[in-house]
Amino acid sequence: MNESEFRDLMQSGLGRAITYARENDVGAFRDVILDACLHCYSADAQSEGTRAGYMLELVNLLPDRDFYCDEVLKALPGSGDDWDALQRFCFATDMASEGDERAKRAVYENFDPGPRMGESMASALVRMDGLEGLLFAAAKLGALLAAKPNEVDVGYLWWQSVEICGEEQVRAALLQAGKTDPHVETYRLRAEADWAKSMDHQSPWNEIQALDYEGLKARLLGLRGFWLGRWGEKANAENIELAARGLMAARTPEDQLAHLRIFSSRTLPLDHRLLLELATSPDDRLACAASRALTWITHPSVRALAFRLVEDRASSREDAIAMLAQNWEPGDHDIVLGWFEREQDRDMRHGFGIDLRKCWKRHPEPASEVRMLRALYEKGPCSFCREFLLSRLIELDSLPDDLRAECAFDANEDVRVLVGAPPASDAAGSTPDAEEPPQSGVS
Repeated sequence: MNESEFRDLMQSGLGRAITYARENDVGAFRDVILDACLHCYSADAQSEGTRAGYMLELVNLLPDRDFYCDEVLKALPGSGDDWDALQRFCFATDMASEGDERAKRAVYENFDPGPRMGESMASALVRMDGLEGLLFAAAKLGALLAAKPNEVDVGYLWWQSVEICGEEQVRAALLQAGKTDPHVETYRLRAEADWAKSMDHQSPWNEIQALDYEGLKARLLGLRGFWLGRWGEKANAENIELAARGLMAARTPEDQLAHLRIFSSRTLPLDHRLLLELATSPDDRLACAASRALTWITHPSVRALAFRLVEDRASSREDAIAMLAQNWEPGDHDIVLGWFEREQDRDMRHGFGIDLRKCWKRHPEPASEVRMLRALYEKGPCSFCREFLLSRLIELDSLPDDLRAECAFDANEDVRVLVGAPPASDAAGSTPDAEEPPQSGVS
């Protein structure tokens, strides 16, 4: 195995990297191993979490383990507020959970939460130290809330703390600490208010879904694409036609983009030629949103565009497989699988992989399904997606013993359980990254 192959295995979180390291000298791969310790290569970090536990399990096998651990701790100060910073922080908290007191001190000394990843870092503290970690984090987050009240979401930390420590214990600990620490009290009041709101199932959707098109239009530019897509999916025929006419009349890229997002899950009821034009726009946001809207259109021009986007390696080619699925012809199974296997961009391959599984479900071809699933396993960069394809291979009684064995070391804990292996937290004594609940504050 060469360095490039080993790097790809680690970045995809495949158990094969660990099984190879158990049996072979990987000293020549030091640079790529360190890089994968310091950076988060999850394809869908919201679903997968970081690769911290997986990478610590790998370096624990190596004779120069201390080198990697030292480098991660050195990188903690000033790490920032992104997924790479979160991975380093989780790597260090996992080291601490294995009994490394130096790592524990470094975690507390370098916890400097930002509005984007602060909650997830705080949750790692709670997984490491329970209520003690929560109170320390709450004081820091309370100060951040005081400075940036509209930029910080506290739902994820509260949810994690309740899961780990119990709701009654969390409330009591925060109430007591808040009597003497105003920052903890700031955090407590905000967290309890948001928790109560979530328990009442209050959501922006309750208000948005009640809007007619004119009401939506007044707020169009201030709404996230997710909510616009849901509105479009649920809107009645009259409102959806008004939205389509609004798209045709839109003149600014911002207005066009907002209207396009309405049709991410709903067929445009008017002439789709504008979508074809926008799908090749030099504005990547417009091109991708228009391509997504075209996945609902059945027409030879859409099929032709799918081939053109892939051939030109356009940024909007991610939806080419979905376009073809809507305009399917015999022989397309080989075509879309070839698109996936030849794609070099990891993010694009992730999107292709999701649509591949949908294609075989929508247009079954039993003779080629196992080949497709095996290709997804080998080249798919997402460990979360891997769980679903492996479930299907098991259902088809087509998971070979060698893959089953390496899945016992996969970055996805649920994959390990799926093949009957204990999770890494049981096997190695470390604590894995917990999955996020729906509507968490991490973006």
